[in-house]
Amino acid sequence: MKHKHECRPPAPPWEVVRQNPCMLCGEIGRLLHQQMREGTERAGINPSYRPFIHFLNEHDGVTQLDLVKVTHLAAPTVSVTLQKMEQEGLVTRRIDPEDQRQVLVYITGAGRDLHQKVREQIVKTEQRALSGVTEGERQQLLAILSHMRDNLVGERREGTSHEAD
Repeated sequence: MKHKHECRPPAPPWEVVRQNPCMLCGEIGRLLHQQMREGTERAGINPSYRPFIHFLNEHDGVTQLDLVKVTHLAAPTVSVTLQKMEQEGLVTRRIDPEDQRQVLVYITGAGRDLHQKVREQIVKTEQRALSGVTEGERQQLLAILSHMRDNLVGERREGTSHEAD
């Protein structure tokens, strides 16, 4: 199944990618995303539901705005996805009893079952990606990637850009 986002210019040569940490992270991210999408599709799961199911399983009863923030998706995209998920019985929306202006989103039993299937797919993909990596290497990798993410998140929060550097 082809997706419109798969139409990309050719990737740089592997020798270039493997020498650039950011390019390598991008390539690994792309491969992980692709394999997760393919695995969830094979399991009959709509891949666009993954971030919602995962978050709601841990933080049930949140607003749609909360989901916009954590998924980094546009509000209309979140709204349409939640409508589909509600039609499939994966989530319900109810008025907040403490603030009648708010609507809260809750995961259903079917949504929790789906979360388990998604989690199994994530574990399989992670095991494949980390095959042959020692626990020490894994901890080093997590520390470095966390540091890189913190740098980028901090930059975005501060509203600064290093484009002129």
